[in-house]
Amino acid sequence: MKIRIIGSVGSGKTTLAKKLSDIEGVPFFETDRIVWKREQTEVRRTESEKRELLKQIICQPDWIIEGVHIESWAMESFTQADVVIFLDIPKHQIRYQLIKRQIKQLLRIESAHYPIRIKMLKQMFYWDELFDRKTKPIIQNKRMEEPQKWLTIKKKNEIKKILQTISSRDIV
Repeated sequence: MKIRIIGSVGSGKTTLAKKLSDIEGVPFFETDRIVWKREQTEVRRTESEKRELLKQIICQPDWIIEGVHIESWAMESFTQADVVIFLDIPKHQIRYQLIKRQIKQLLRIESAHYPIRIKMLKQMFYWDELFDRKTKPIIQNKRMEEPQKWLTIKKKNEIKKILQTISSRDIV
């Protein structure tokens, strides 16, 4: 099973990927970790490094890849996926999730890969706007290439149905 999940920041990509990974016993990967080397400091990988790392992942028999990235280096993950899940969650739900995440991180209930500041929350709101303007049109075009393998989730309660469907293997 090869699943690619895409959606805006705060749409639930990582949460869904973790749940699917637990249900199916399939490893999941975050495109953020392909883009960034996160050791003592954050360093952006080169295009060739990103392509090579993605190639290593998609050569595996099963995987779940989640992330907002739709640049040229990431396109092979869409091509190779059996199923592409697009989390097209309403803006008010995304904003709620982002604020909730920030509070959990401030309370140290949830960890973060970035500095926890109001400035970062504003940046995430900006990325969400950018997603709507730039990434969504690319996704709409990509969906038309192979519509049969795309699932669009527009409400959080639809995620449970998708989990049940995937778990029973009706879509793969």
